[in-house]
Amino acid sequence: MPLSEETGAQPECVNHAWNFFRNELGSPRFICAPMVSQSELPYRLVLRRSGCDLCYTPMLHSGDYAGADAESRIRQGFSTCAEDRPLIVQFAATEPEEFLEAALAVQDHCDAVDLNLGCPQPAALKGGWGGSLMDEENWHVAEAIVRRASSSPILRVPVTCKIRIFSDDRKTLRFAKMIQDAGCSLLTVHGRRRCRELHHAPASWSAIRKVREALAIPVVANGGVSCLQSALRCLQETGCPAVMVATALLADPELFIQPTESADDAGVAAGPARLCKVAKQCLWYLEACEEHPPWALRAPRDHLRALLAQVVSDVAELQAINDVVDAKSASQPQAIGAEEARAAFWHQLCHDLRATVHAICLHTAATHEVQDALRQLNWGDFSCTKQQDLARIRVQSCAWGGGRAAQAIGRRVPVSSRYV
Repeated sequence: MPLSEETGAQPECVNHAWNFFRNELGSPRFICAPMVSQSELPYRLVLRRSGCDLCYTPMLHSGDYAGADAESRIRQGFSTCAEDRPLIVQFAATEPEEFLEAALAVQDHCDAVDLNLGCPQPAALKGGWGGSLMDEENWHVAEAIVRRASSSPILRVPVTCKIRIFSDDRKTLRFAKMIQDAGCSLLTVHGRRRCRELHHAPASWSAIRKVREALAIPVVANGGVSCLQSALRCLQETGCPAVMVATALLADPELFIQPTESADDAGVAAGPARLCKVAKQCLWYLEACEEHPPWALRAPRDHLRALLAQVVSDVAELQAINDVVDAKSASQPQAIGAEEARAAFWHQLCHDLRATVHAICLHTAATHEVQDALRQLNWGDFSCTKQQDLARIRVQSCAWGGGRAAQAIGRRVPVSSRYV
């Protein structure tokens, strides 16, 4: 860790930042990134049982959240529970007071609030938030937001930030130091530039390392991780104490768990073992959805499709997931005041989705032995018979449209690769 005198950060702020990282967050090593409509509560709970040490919420808009009522806040995507810790809530903001007001609204339900300073989406660049605050003429806004919240005597949780790199490493360092000196307690650096054409370009771990070496506060590396081995390489090459992962966790929520089987065993049974693993992950997720329902119906649709796309032989079969969700899309009860009706709604939806996942997995299984292994999983309150197949559930070929989500499924990658 660099000396605070060399970076311009106040020693007491640096000490506070590291105490927060070690004591409040528990020195996390593996972190789930904020992902639009994808890092919602049920999936966070699956990740936490699968080796993830810290999770971020999907990005919320501080202006919308600050003055909203309880129903609206749930519909915007924020919910949590006692098991969902440590947790950092991320906001997009354009005004210091709006960010502070939103932070105060969630401070009793999280361990820190994060300012999005890198989202490359067109809406962010036009709206003056996210990646727009990387424009040098807007740096004063980013600095003011962080300083106002971090210095507030009534905000009890630290302020963290997430940035992207510039083409010039020196500019990246100037931006990062400014954010640190404004009161940021933890900085995540996504090793790609804001330019959307470079969205899937290789992440620059060397640029992240330079930021880590220049700053006194904890720095988290983000970008370019596709498996546990690459996560470990990222930690080694950047020297960061933690690594944040986004899209790869959608394909495998157990990415951070070290495989126990040998390479030879993995080669022999990779297909069947992978199918049973994906089925188990789907069931974990639906169990979490039933206990802690998200608001957006696209969450179970996208997560189940992203998981199953790794193992099905014909991705057109995943249309069945859409059919189940579409049939329920107009009938979800409100979140506040209709708790029993909402619980019944999600119980039935998860029941139908379990049946659909079960049918898809049985249809995919190559042997009776694999089918028998699938039946040993806990499929809930419906009967799993050897005769059950896709006849009960409409699974048919469909023409994939031109949308990015549809094209992603066709390429066997997670449905939504959007993350902030």
